[in-house]
Amino acid sequence: MNLIQVLAVVLTELSVGSLLMTCLIPPREIRLSFFTFTSILSALTSAVALLLLKMILQAGWGDVRFLGFTVIGATAAYGAFRLEKPDLGRALLILSGFVGFIFGLLPLAELTLQTRHVVTNVPWFFDASVLTGALLLGSVNVGMILGHWYLLMRRLSFEHLLRFAQIILGAVGLRILVVFFTVLLLGDYDPELGNRLIPSLWSPHGNLFFFMMRILWGLILPLGLGLLVLRCAQEKANQAATGMLYVIEISALFGELFAAYLLI
Repeated sequence: MNLIQVLAVVLTELSVGSLLMTCLIPPREIRLSFFTFTSILSALTSAVALLLLKMILQAGWGDVRFLGFTVIGATAAYGAFRLEKPDLGRALLILSGFVGFIFGLLPLAELTLQTRHVVTNVPWFFDASVLTGALLLGSVNVGMILGHWYLLMRRLSFEHLLRFAQIILGAVGLRILVVFFTVLLLGDYDPELGNRLIPSLWSPHGNLFFFMMRILWGLILPLGLGLLVLRCAQEKANQAATGMLYVIEISALFGELFAAYLLI
């Protein structure tokens, strides 16, 4: 599988997840600069993914056009927040996030399967993988950015950071379940594909090393550190929580890169 395509999948997950997770924070309880930053960051990550697919992999415009609409939508949300129209900005975040997921990320996941010459009657295993990957990366990224805004707004309620710590743990839990059920049940629903993908995960001559890295970086570390972030949020230690969220984001990014490579 082309590593550029792997990177494009992960960048799209990060962008779409961040757009959707940003909507969970009420615009009137935090400075609009938070929303402008997350909006433009999401637009940039989608734009990089689009450029990688279009310029390097020579993907057809029909395959990536909705990813372009996500870039436009996130940029429009940035403009709305800059113009102090939070309701419009939030609506644009939701719209561009869902468009990016349904018409951008899911087709990209299907294109990835085609590149690997994978034909399956259970694509929802892989759809669930990119969905939970987007939720994990988005919640960690937005939570990490949110932690910085406590340095700018000393009276900002810690309920927001606490809620995101809980969301991150929920996203990690969902990610673990998807990996577990994919490894356990893929062979039952699609024996041919299961026999092709699953045994190599346990083979020292196959993908055992990459699978162990996927589990360590993408699941174990985010779970353990997520519990510490929750404890820090409960004790209102936002700087410690933000530092650990940095580590979780790096860890989750590596985990999702391995996940996109292994299709698990």
